[in-house]
Amino acid sequence: MEKNKYGMSPPKTRREFEHNLFLLAEDTYRITESGDDDLFRNFLWATYPHIKNIKNHPNRRLNFLTINEQARLQANMKKWMSD
Repeated sequence: MEKNKYGMSPPKTRREFEHNLFLLAEDTYRITESGDDDLFRNFLWATYPHIKNIKNHPNRRLNFLTINEQARLQANMKKWMSD
């Protein structure tokens, strides 16, 4: 994903989009293992309702129809903030 001087650029390929979602999954694991109750409560309030419904296809690819707008934006923001 190339850096856009006007803000966050969207992923160009399925691979980039799945990478962004897996970054969100890693962040979820980090939050649940941190032991910080405030961080975990914030995660349950803001993120969990949007990622709990994400499903996989039988070939372990993500089913894009189950990803809502909030989860997509948060995953892309994780990638953009890491750059």
